[in-house]
Amino acid sequence: MPQTSPRPRRALVREVAGATGAIDVMSSRLGMVVLALACGLAVGVVVSLLLRATTAVTDLVWKGAASLLPVPWFALLACTVGGLVIGLWAWWSADRVHSLEEVMGEFRRTGSFRMRGLLRPTVSFLLPLAFGGSVGFEAGLTGIITSACCWVRDRLKAAGLRVAVVADVTIAACVSAIFATPLAGIVCGVEGGHAPTDPEAAIPAEPDSAVDDFELARGAKVVLYAAAAVGALGGLVATGAVLGPSGGLPRFEAIGAHGVELAWAVPAVALGWALSIVHHGSARLFSHAAKALAPSGERSLASVVLPPVACGVVLGAVACVLPYVLFPGEVQSEELMASWAAMGAPVLIATGLAKAAATPMCLSMGWMGGSFFPSIFSGVAAGFGLAALTGCDPMLAVTVTTSAHLAGVTRKPVVTIAILALCFPVSGVLWSGLAAVVGSVLPVGAPRRGEGE
Repeated sequence: MPQTSPRPRRALVREVAGATGAIDVMSSRLGMVVLALACGLAVGVVVSLLLRATTAVTDLVWKGAASLLPVPWFALLACTVGGLVIGLWAWWSADRVHSLEEVMGEFRRTGSFRMRGLLRPTVSFLLPLAFGGSVGFEAGLTGIITSACCWVRDRLKAAGLRVAVVADVTIAACVSAIFATPLAGIVCGVEGGHAPTDPEAAIPAEPDSAVDDFELARGAKVVLYAAAAVGALGGLVATGAVLGPSGGLPRFEAIGAHGVELAWAVPAVALGWALSIVHHGSARLFSHAAKALAPSGERSLASVVLPPVACGVVLGAVACVLPYVLFPGEVQSEELMASWAAMGAPVLIATGLAKAAATPMCLSMGWMGGSFFPSIFSGVAAGFGLAALTGCDPMLAVTVTTSAHLAGVTRKPVVTIAILALCFPVSGVLWSGLAAVVGSVLPVGAPRRGEGE
């Protein structure tokens, strides 16, 4: 029998080295997943604490001050004073809240997002919410936390640690914590993650690495975003176990319509579309109004203060008649589920339309924040109004109207479906998805995001 010659020692050394290198790569990648999980956990805790801070300052105005001034027009007074405070703060601090799209866009382009410190952005984030602004908290929270994580990453990298993942998973973790929906965080993380066109710059340069960072960023980023999202949810749960639950999207019951009753989905889509038209039309109207009050290039005290004061007067006047036009809407959505039948169709539909117009008014005139939570509430109120008006299944009306409206506002059906996935039971996801797709393609008189903006 012929004998096989022994393998050269050099070949054996190469095999051993290759195996060792593969183990090092796997260990490093596992470490990055663990780091993403830890970052998500920290972000979840911070988001939960900041949301509790918003509740505290809001109660200070709308329970504390309102009890001292028990007048029927307190909303007008509070919103007007709020507009003045917001305007004076913006003029003095030269700071503003950055939208979620701005944060994601800048991070995707540059791999970083930085703000001037944390105190000023935190105050800018809290003021519109404290005085009842019809804006969501997702924008301010994402900007603050992403900026802080980028700062931490840069400090650790300066010390020689490989921690690019610290900032890259921030958006996924933050969105997951804000909406208590991991799927939304993963989708927004993939959409907003740093992905430059130059492969060598896919992750900030970290020389002498045994890991192919570019391959990891492209092939395994979803795993990192998922780990961060799960960690963020864990942070929410841990904080809630200690301090009690807070915030989050409303949870609705299953759709009860069957057969021909499902045809009510068509007018529900039309109603969501109408809300989206109101939203974008209001954005254009009040954008022009803000420019008229504050001419381009001018930054006098009056030009900075007048728009938010005018917004406060209008918002407060409307709130005296339709109080649900105030606040982000996540708590109010829960309240509507219990009280909508007693409110009447005209009030519910008027509330939905007013909310759809109030949010872009606030965003255009200095009451900065997000539009996701208010848009969800707008769809919920109008959907219940449709059910009260027609007698159709309320959950079908709410599911379809809300999904069509949110997709019409964002023009992003996948993000809409991901955010609303936990609002509705599995039986409603199909209708939510169909409504989101239709709502995102119906014309609303505004360019798609990224087109003409």
